[in-house]
Amino acid sequence: MGRWQPVVGCVKIDRCVVEDALSDALGLQLTSQIDFTSCMSIEAGAARSWINMLALFAEQLFRPDSLLNQPLAGLPFVDSLVHGLLLAADNPYRSAITGETNVVSPRAVRTAVEIIEEEAHLPLTASSLAARCHVSVRSLQQGFRRHLGASPMAYVREVRLRRAHQSLLESDPSTTSVASVAHRWGFSNLGRFAAAHTARYDEPPAATLRRAFRRSQANLSCTERSP
Repeated sequence: MGRWQPVVGCVKIDRCVVEDALSDALGLQLTSQIDFTSCMSIEAGAARSWINMLALFAEQLFRPDSLLNQPLAGLPFVDSLVHGLLLAADNPYRSAITGETNVVSPRAVRTAVEIIEEEAHLPLTASSLAARCHVSVRSLQQGFRRHLGASPMAYVREVRLRRAHQSLLESDPSTTSVASVAHRWGFSNLGRFAAAHTARYDEPPAATLRRAFRRSQANLSCTERSP
């Protein structure tokens, strides 16, 4: 009878992804790095639950028929893993993100969505959105997750990404740069903007800008040749 051998694995999560998740959970922008403890006891209930989630992810990820290969299922699961880490591992913010909240009405969520859609170019925060909707930050976050499946700031980033993509499609690369479009829509980190755009639209933002320009030039050429 063979001896039982523990399975040792390693998982790496980009620090920026964890910080974005924590910013969403707290409703404010972090000013310093998260200071996690150096180890996590697998005997704790939350930690054991998170490890089970991670094991399921590792088991399913490379199966061709796995639902995790579908963005509709895979992306929320990854999001849950990142937020689960914030709840399972000791860090200075854990108690702040485990408090009870009141459920907000769909009207408050709709109001926040309208503000985001109209003012995506402005420096919106979860705190300012909550104040204008007359609810707490935590309640607004829970309302967004309940009704939209995303946090308020994740929704802001999605709207900004959509607007930035549209700007790229409508711009001339001889007078407009990817950086200027990214900054116009609140993306200060060009690398993260490029990664998000590529993941969402299956091509880098520079390729979108060039493609749109070539299409406009082709249309102009056809117009000039018309009798």
